[in-house]
Amino acid sequence: MLGLSYAEAVYLRRRWIFTLVIISACAVLGSYYAALFGGFTTRPAAGRYFLVDVQGEKFVVKVTDGEALRLAEERMAGLNRMFPLGELARGDGGFNMPWSWHLKPESVRMVDASIELCDGLPSHVESDLDYWVDVVGQYCPWSAEIVASADEPADLHK
Repeated sequence: MLGLSYAEAVYLRRRWIFTLVIISACAVLGSYYAALFGGFTTRPAAGRYFLVDVQGEKFVVKVTDGEALRLAEERMAGLNRMFPLGELARGDGGFNMPWSWHLKPESVRMVDASIELCDGLPSHVESDLDYWVDVVGQYCPWSAEIVASADEPADLHK
């Protein structure tokens, strides 16, 4: 067998079998983990919630992007004039009560300029939700002020 002695061939065969056993054990443990803990899913993106005031109307946005988080905190401290821009979705997202829409957290960025089409009041989005979600697709209130932040959205509704 390829110029190997009997002892070398037996050693390689045992090593190969050992490797297969280890690989099989890992597969079994992986399956066990998946059954026990719900699989190899990624955790929801960590983030922070911000209360945004647009000319007296308030809404909550969840920010998960690191740079957007930094810029939102700076905006709250008055260190920049940036405003949130994000992709609209139906439903309150679990944090934007009482509105029937929210900005998708993974899409939220802080910007200093955007197209006028996505500017408006939260009530404008609410009153014509189909148009805003299906046609405009994003929301970017130019006059937005970030007035508070919290780790949990309920802390902003107190």
